[in-house]
Amino acid sequence: MATSARIPSAILALGLLTAQVSAAYENPLDPISVREAYFLGQRNDDKLAEFLAQYVKRLPLPKQGPHIAEIELRTPYEQVVVRSHQHSMGYSAQQAEKDYRAQSDLIVLRVQINLTPTYSGYSVQTTPGSAQPRPEDFWRDFSIRLIQDKPITPKKITGRPLYRGRLRPYSGVDVELEFETVQISSGPVRVEVLTPEGQSVDVEFDLEKLR
Repeated sequence: MATSARIPSAILALGLLTAQVSAAYENPLDPISVREAYFLGQRNDDKLAEFLAQYVKRLPLPKQGPHIAEIELRTPYEQVVVRSHQHSMGYSAQQAEKDYRAQSDLIVLRVQINLTPTYSGYSVQTTPGSAQPRPEDFWRDFSIRLIQDKPITPKKITGRPLYRGRLRPYSGVDVELEFETVQISSGPVRVEVLTPEGQSVDVEFDLEKLR
């Protein structure tokens, strides 16, 4: 009786372990995972929203200075989901597989920096009345680091201005840092953002819990 009672427990433990492994950061993705991510991206419901929310940290508006509004860590699996959702019309599972193979070795860190009343689109000069428009590449004054045991060097960094409307000045910027998947292992990673004024934002993602 004791032996037979232990068998279901062992099976249950194995099942839980399998579920944990399947939910962890995958690299590279097999065709089944790519197809699964494609169909998840084709949805437009709470399941998709809950999945994507795991990959984004939304931060409160500070009392002063720039607003580090969002920090998103985009794994290869999440990228397949997002591409599928953005190209829902006429986008096939075969195309999703092709697009994934074209950039399967990337993890992307996205940091959204918004301007605020105390860190506006104009930089304050020492001479009165000499304020100049803040350059769109102001994000270069920020330090953004992805850390796993030690800082990881990105292979590429780009910035894209954000606009609230066509006739309005830019409201902020999306900064994207690209890393090779071989640089990052499954486990916790930390993102550190340091503003020019010395304000620090620090968040963590656990790649053992993200696909």
